[in-house]
Amino acid sequence: MQALLGKGLVVASSDLEGGKTFTARINLGVGGQLSGTLTPAGDKAIAVTGAWKLNGAQVCRTLAPIQPEEICETWLKNGAKAAIIQVNGKDASINRWQ
Repeated sequence: MQALLGKGLVVASSDLEGGKTFTARINLGVGGQLSGTLTPAGDKAIAVTGAWKLNGAQVCRTLAPIQPEEICETWLKNGAKAAIIQVNGKDASINRWQ
């Protein structure tokens, strides 16, 4: 995870159904800053900010104003530039990057 995120990473994220619930574009910046937009299906984009850090193999992040509490994610590689995101052992979303 350090090798993937150490220089920052922009991810396109969606629910597991390809955006039926939400899509997002999140910049995981160098130094632990997070910014981007989350778009609920059929609604306007919401600007989000927060922080991220590595906790072992997990990425722990905040996503204000939607999820201001810290959430820790496990990224399970799903192809060369994609990962299934699990929270508390359950598949939650998918991230893709360039």
